[in-house]
Amino acid sequence: MSKKALMLIAVLVGAIVVTAVEYQRGRVPTFDSSELKPGGDMTVKRLSHNTFIGVGGNVDRMKELEFWSGFSFFRDPWVVAPASTTGRDGVGPLFNTRSCITCHHDGGRGPMSPVGLHKPSSLLIRIGSTVEGVNAVDPNYGGQIQPRSITLLNKSVTEQPQGEAMLDLQYETLKGQYADGTPYELIKPNYTLSHFSHGPLAANLGLSPRYAPSIYGMGLLDAISDKDLLAQEDIDDADNDGISARYNRVVDHITNQQQAIGRFGFKALHPSLDQQVAAAFVGDIGITSPLFPDENCTTVQVGCQQVAKIGHPTGLEAPERVMRRVNAFSAYIGVQPARRLTSKTVQQGRTLFYQTGCSGCHTPSYTTDKDYILKELANQKIWPYTDLALHDMGEGLSDGITESDANGREWRTPPLWSIGLQKKLSTTARFLHDGRARSIEEAILWHGGEAAASQQQFIQMTKAQRDSLLAFIKAI
Repeated sequence: MSKKALMLIAVLVGAIVVTAVEYQRGRVPTFDSSELKPGGDMTVKRLSHNTFIGVGGNVDRMKELEFWSGFSFFRDPWVVAPASTTGRDGVGPLFNTRSCITCHHDGGRGPMSPVGLHKPSSLLIRIGSTVEGVNAVDPNYGGQIQPRSITLLNKSVTEQPQGEAMLDLQYETLKGQYADGTPYELIKPNYTLSHFSHGPLAANLGLSPRYAPSIYGMGLLDAISDKDLLAQEDIDDADNDGISARYNRVVDHITNQQQAIGRFGFKALHPSLDQQVAAAFVGDIGITSPLFPDENCTTVQVGCQQVAKIGHPTGLEAPERVMRRVNAFSAYIGVQPARRLTSKTVQQGRTLFYQTGCSGCHTPSYTTDKDYILKELANQKIWPYTDLALHDMGEGLSDGITESDANGREWRTPPLWSIGLQKKLSTTARFLHDGRARSIEEAILWHGGEAAASQQQFIQMTKAQRDSLLAFIKAI
């Protein structure tokens, strides 16, 4: 079908009309053979058939041993302190889950929360201010709901019922159709908390569900220089392409810098991989470390504070020697090689990816910082398809929550590499920040805000074009 015909269909169905110039605004670069190895030399040596967890291809034997040692802390459940297993005790007192692998199944995404009342695992419930520009947490629960608590805390009269609250997840079905008449359905989630341990949330606070992301290739994202990221910032849309990339300015707990560039987390709350890992340890499992030495008990949670003193009264639950191994594991997880990338259909999809402006936010490639501290990750040509910047994704995806400089409509662009392997190598294939999208196709259809023009072009495509674009995204 010609572009003029597609334009006519857009008018007839009342969709947003895009000009041919806009449709072709993305220049299509010549195919580069390095695209076959998205992680550069950190691409795993062989395509896996059962897990994302594999050491990068250029990691030497000694560091590989450290990688697998760190993996044990990722895989094995943490236990209640004090215990005979002193190397991995100290879970809680309040927590979301006992192990990292529960949320990041085989390095991918864990099982999606079921419909109805339950205690979520892979789905975290963050709490934030619904007043734009105001950062706030709940005085009783802090910045994240912990649905579980250790047995000793359950016996306390001050912390009943178990954990801080339960989640009730329900969906509403939304129907639509493509320009060629093909129907589609989306599901819109609704989140409600109940069974609070300390009463309802305070006023002007809301919920922000976060479905735990994949963790492969994060060391390479950490190795991209701030300079290369900031070169993409375009807060006022000076180039008039409809995209206003900007970076969250956050606190760096390692350097005590107050205005670091955020790059990890769905709203880019953390500036480095080490900080992201430490924050997840204390926030999700209740494990203290040098960066976050305080238990996540609020002042009103007296029982939580008392129980916390029993386990490690004078020390950290994950001291520096443990975090060093965990950080090595997190940094050295390789990226899977591309699949069928040179096929005709996939190459047609690649062309559409650029022509429809997807690359405006999903920046295809970088060369990592040549001076990065881990030499295996330095000076690598990588293809993650993300700018790691915040973008307005429209009201449909808004959580209404302020997080540092990010407002409710803004989300960090997620990397796309190996996204097509989610269903094969992980527990489930669910997408977007809260897992509402049951397919990559649905994820595209949820795009709004700065991505609305690209989303509308996807709707105008023929089925063959849609299939080829999806084939490319699944191949990278």
